[in-house]
Amino acid sequence: MYKNTKLFSALALVAMVLAGCSSNSYSAYIKPGTGVDRVNRDRAECDIEANRLFPAANFPQTIPYGGVGYYGGGWGWGGGIVTSTDVNANMRNQHRTQCMRLKGYEPYTFPVCTSDQLAGRSYAPLTRSPTPSANICAVTTEGGGRALIDLSRPL
Repeated sequence: MYKNTKLFSALALVAMVLAGCSSNSYSAYIKPGTGVDRVNRDRAECDIEANRLFPAANFPQTIPYGGVGYYGGGWGWGGGIVTSTDVNANMRNQHRTQCMRLKGYEPYTFPVCTSDQLAGRSYAPLTRSPTPSANICAVTTEGGGRALIDLSRPL
C-alpha cells in the first residue's frame, strides 16, 4: 500500500512539472511585409466572425469512478469527474484559418528562441510580418505574450 502511495505521488509530481513546461513553438498567421497592427486587426475581425458563427457550445460530461466503501463515517458510493467539451471549437478554429487565408495570410509555426540563440543579446520585436527563415523565432514578452524577433538583428 505504501509503495502505491509513493508511486502515485511521484507520478503526480511529474505530471505537474510537465504541465508547467512552456511550448517550444509559436503559431501565427503571416503575410510578409504586413504591419503587426494590421495583422492583429485582421485576426480580431476573423475571431469575432468565427465566434459569432460558431459560439461556444459547452456540454458537461460526468465520468463515474470509484466504488463502494467507507467514506467519511459511513458506507456508500463515491466518485465522479465532470468535464466540459466545446463541440464548436474545431469549426471555430477552421473558420478563423479560412478567414485569415481569404485575407492573404498563411498559418505558420515558429520555434521559440533558445537561451543559446539569445546568448544574452537584446532584440527588438519585429514590427512587420516576416518571411519565414531560420533566423526568425519567438520570445515571451513581459506581459506573457509572444513576439517574433530576427536573430540576425541584435540591438
